[in-house]
Amino acid sequence: MRKREKYNMANVKKATRAAMGHLMRHYERSIDENGEYIKFGNQQINPSRTHMNYNLAPEHNQLEFTQNRLKEVHVLKRKDVNVMCSWVVTAPKELPEEYHKEFFERTYKYLQQRYDPDEKNTISAYVHMDEVSPHMHFAFIPVVYDKKRGWEKVSAKEVINKTDLQTFHKDFQSEMDKFVSEHGYQFNCNVLNGATLEGNKSIEELKRGTAQQTLQNVHRATKKKKEELNNLQKQKTVLEREINALKDMKDIQGKVLSGQQIKNIKTENILLDSEKVKISKNDLANLQKSALLGEQAEKIYDASKSYLQKAESVLRQAEQKQKEPMKEKMERLELKKKLETYNKALNQCPEEELKTFRRVLKSVEGKKDKAIQKKSMERNL
Repeated sequence: MRKREKYNMANVKKATRAAMGHLMRHYERSIDENGEYIKFGNQQINPSRTHMNYNLAPEHNQLEFTQNRLKEVHVLKRKDVNVMCSWVVTAPKELPEEYHKEFFERTYKYLQQRYDPDEKNTISAYVHMDEVSPHMHFAFIPVVYDKKRGWEKVSAKEVINKTDLQTFHKDFQSEMDKFVSEHGYQFNCNVLNGATLEGNKSIEELKRGTAQQTLQNVHRATKKKKEELNNLQKQKTVLEREINALKDMKDIQGKVLSGQQIKNIKTENILLDSEKVKISKNDLANLQKSALLGEQAEKIYDASKSYLQKAESVLRQAEQKQKEPMKEKMERLELKKKLETYNKALNQCPEEELKTFRRVLKSVEGKKDKAIQKKSMERNL
């Protein structure tokens, strides 16, 4: 059995009153004002083979037949109403040429039974042998019976619905298998292929599907980048809050003590309570301010380190692309400005407080490095 190729063997198109006339003229090979055959899309018509075209449906004026039938059924008075549907069915590539006519005749019967069993709505079924691939245009008026109102109406969305599209090719394949089996033909007539395994799609849907996939990829990449920038923004907000808290330390009573000064604080035991000692109010205020500074220093360290690591990662990605995106560039410049403000705020602190802050920061960083080393050793055991 030959491998099935990926091509769209059958697709459907819907048309309004305004569009159907041009399609009908294309089906019957009408001539335009320049003496050329009317085309739809980018078809390549070979005039030397046009005499081989034929219509399997009853012969009549397509436009006149359609207009008369539309007068007999209910049609919404809107310009966007699709009053014609057209299946384009291409002969399978593995089908020998001498069996093309039989294939199209069987296809015509299949389509008519599926969409027009009463044979009242079939406009035409032109087979074109003068284009690149032999194919048939089965055009019909999508009429359904409205049980609620008791009349026939035009409704393309009810006739060509999702269920119909999903089952079309599988049902058509079954019909073609019967066609081959009944005649004992020694060839395959594959309808299902790479383009139709998941249900039928029109040419417009196939193109739209590719465009949508590309758009989804762009959206995913954009979403990821926005999430990265949002995380940077959150970390920046935390850093700003901690820097502001550090500035507010100036308003707290007391002074920041060095480690030696804390050790030298004088205490006095309390009678009958060995768990408590007395210290002066001034020493208590100094201790409280020193503790707050240490706490703020640790928070700023955590926030700034995380923020800087994230910023460095984003900048590395930009360098790899050899062109820094505008948003990331602005984010980096804003980060640089915030760090300058941060350093400026620290430099405005008294020398003794600044020294204490640096000692606390160094101590916190040392503890974190030790913790990391300990975890690393535990993982290696």
